[in-house]
Amino acid sequence: MKNRYQRLILMLVVPCFIFSSVISVVGIANINEEKNILNLVAYSEEKFIELDFSFTYPQIEEQYNYSVIKVNETNHNRITVLDYETSLPVLPVNLSVFELPFGTKIQSFTFENSTPNIINLSNDVICSSLQFDRIQTNFYETLYESIQEYPNDFVEYHVGGGLSYADRVTYLILRVYPVKYYPGDNQIAFVSDISVNISYAEPVEPIITEEEKQDLLIISPGKYANIVKPLVDFKNNNGVKTKFFTTEEIYNEKLLKGRDEAEKIKYFIKGAIEKWDITNVLLIGGRDGQKDSWDLPVRYSHVVPDDEQEWVEPSFLSDLYYADIYDSEGKFSSWDSNDDDVFSTWNGTFKEEMDLYPDVYLGRLPCRNKIEARAIVNKIMRYEQSSAKDDDWFNNLLLVGGDSYVNKGAWPEGTIVKEGEIACEKAIEKLPGSNPLKVYTTNEDINRQTVNEEFNKGAGFAYFCGHGSTVSWNTHFPDPVDDDSNWSTGYRVKDMIPLRNKEKLPVTVVGGCHNGEFDQIIKDKILRGIANFGFIDYFKGRFWFDGWNTKCWAWWLTSKPNAGAIATIANTGLGTHGDGDQDLNGIIDYLEVLDGWLELRFFELYGMENEDNLGLNHGQTMTEYLHKFLGDEAKMDVKMIQQWELFGDPSLKIGGYS
Repeated sequence: MKNRYQRLILMLVVPCFIFSSVISVVGIANINEEKNILNLVAYSEEKFIELDFSFTYPQIEEQYNYSVIKVNETNHNRITVLDYETSLPVLPVNLSVFELPFGTKIQSFTFENSTPNIINLSNDVICSSLQFDRIQTNFYETLYESIQEYPNDFVEYHVGGGLSYADRVTYLILRVYPVKYYPGDNQIAFVSDISVNISYAEPVEPIITEEEKQDLLIISPGKYANIVKPLVDFKNNNGVKTKFFTTEEIYNEKLLKGRDEAEKIKYFIKGAIEKWDITNVLLIGGRDGQKDSWDLPVRYSHVVPDDEQEWVEPSFLSDLYYADIYDSEGKFSSWDSNDDDVFSTWNGTFKEEMDLYPDVYLGRLPCRNKIEARAIVNKIMRYEQSSAKDDDWFNNLLLVGGDSYVNKGAWPEGTIVKEGEIACEKAIEKLPGSNPLKVYTTNEDINRQTVNEEFNKGAGFAYFCGHGSTVSWNTHFPDPVDDDSNWSTGYRVKDMIPLRNKEKLPVTVVGGCHNGEFDQIIKDKILRGIANFGFIDYFKGRFWFDGWNTKCWAWWLTSKPNAGAIATIANTGLGTHGDGDQDLNGIIDYLEVLDGWLELRFFELYGMENEDNLGLNHGQTMTEYLHKFLGDEAKMDVKMIQQWELFGDPSLKIGGYS
């Protein structure tokens, strides 16, 4: 590639104007749609990005009777799992990310390429969802019959609006493919040169012009107000400019837009951005005790990767709804583009228009009562006013992992790949200088004693990498046989009761399914248990404790008074790690895609880029994931970031202020 960076050519044109509703804040709320103040927003002279890409001849390697295509000037392999039965070829791509002023409009997009060079292949191109048992039975030969060419174009792009290290920008993500694959002819078309031209217009003045800069917005039900106010004072006294409002204040504002309570809160966050340029939002509240109702509502996403996961999950919790306020042009991102009151839908017939990039760094403390609220507020204040990062225990890194997939056909028969342990070892590299405390199934069982013994030593970070449920986390012992029964004892919520790490609280990342599913209530769990096991078997069996469990694994760990974690990041739904080595690059996909990529990038931001703001690290990780994978059109990649929940204060300074 001759020039990966944008070259701006200014051309004098008639300035463009649009009418955009700029929200004023009356008291605490936005004025309603009927009384919006229309503000004339001017756009700049048209500007251009011109890019020239040059690629050297592809390297074609034959592995397992399939062709692996490599091009030196690319930086990403397109690994797209759209369906377990109809996966797509793995091809090299050059990925470029441009940050433009927030609200920038893309006017036109064109590209030209050199004459394609047709190259005959001796074998089919390797596809995603690599399984060695399928390779041995020529399973993949049928995958390409319906594909005429792949990808459709040599160049693709998408845009988004969100935060980049706390700065509000419009993203332009460009994907350039030097190779297009024709399965029917078993050929690739290679182009050595591609020129891209993009015209765009920037707002003359910034769209967001705060009246009074604030850093943090806290929202909770009124019943927690007296508990939360000391945290507000604490934040303000430590230089984090903080505003606090109750849900009752928001709901009672007659001029506030929104079809229901959740959308009113989202519009209120929008108003807070436009009045105060808020970058952090903390939601305090969840289920109202053990009732069906919510004292701080949620949205359920209906992105259904029915063919991309082991079983269909029709919906799951997603607080990204509250963080994704705008699209790339500054318009409201409702997550309901067809106005059917079903949010975030992506199924076989309809795909919602969603920007997905977080416009605020958002976390939730899903407190169900005042006891939990008081416990977590006190933990946050004690943690931040400490000098944790200067203490020896803070350098500890608790690692819990094993053999996540027990072969599963992704490796040659008899191969042992301990994916969870490999990911934990990679986390050590991402956090240089850390002191690893390892609880691996290679060495011992994972249970209450082995985990708590290391947990009680204290740690700056903890990483559980394996499988989960609402009440437990577990993984396998290493075994060359594909045997799902080879589980360790595991670490359950009841095992957290004797934890005694006191003020030595880690930021915990857990890789697993449903560890963050915070909508659990006793009634539903008992009814589900009876339906699955029968009345007598359920109540006399080991499921008794699960039935009476009042909250999910991640919130148990975070809300535990005087111990546990200061924050936990976990999946609210069915998580997914990569399996095998789909691009045959010698790096297991467990580290390169899906949950594994998110988990490791989060650690890297702190350990290698010295970013010590919890919410920024969480949000920046999701943003970069979208850059890298959103254009692949896989539902699973959207689900990944929608369900990756932060149970904690997004403005938290990791390691404390002192």
